Amino acid sequence: MRKTTIAVLVALSVVGAGGYATADRQHGRSGVAVRTATTITVDAAVKAAQAALDAAEKDGQRVTVAVVDRGGDVVVLLHGDGAGPQTEESARRKAFTSVSFNAPTSALASRVTGDGATLRDIPGTLFLAGGLPVVSDGAPVAGIGVGGAPSGDLDERYARAGLTAIGA
Repeated sequence: MRKTTIAVLVALSVVGAGGYATADRQHGRSGVAVRTATTITVDAAVKAAQAALDAAEKDGQRVTVAVVDRGGDVVVLLHGDGAGPQTEESARRKAFTSVSFNAPTSALASRVTGDGATLRDIPGTLFLAGGLPVVSDGAPVAGIGVGGAPSGDLDERYARAGLTAIGA
């Protein structure tokens, strides 16, 4: 029997199928300007994370999968059976990095070399392959990160399986 630990954080203003939205008007009740925000639903985040974990387990890999929202907050965290304790932080940071820069972490790795300050100095980031942004209408709305496979290429392949599962 497969056992998977699941952590899910849900926004307080839930509408529809497990997601959340903000007011779609120019000014709120107090006259404060607001804007519409698009975000990943909890249902989609769970589906993406489970698909990524399933792809890894099919290959015999023990990984952790994290899906974060646009602000970098964890929406779903799946710690697969036998995944090491370091995989949770790795997956979360890869997801955060990919949504922050709207790029795969593998593509960003080449931008963190050289002397002096670089992107690698930004707290919470990790420039190893395995993080992919979830994009809607050209803008990042979430990030998916996988940590624990023996190579970043495998982590990224499993993250891509998660994106494919939700049509991203």
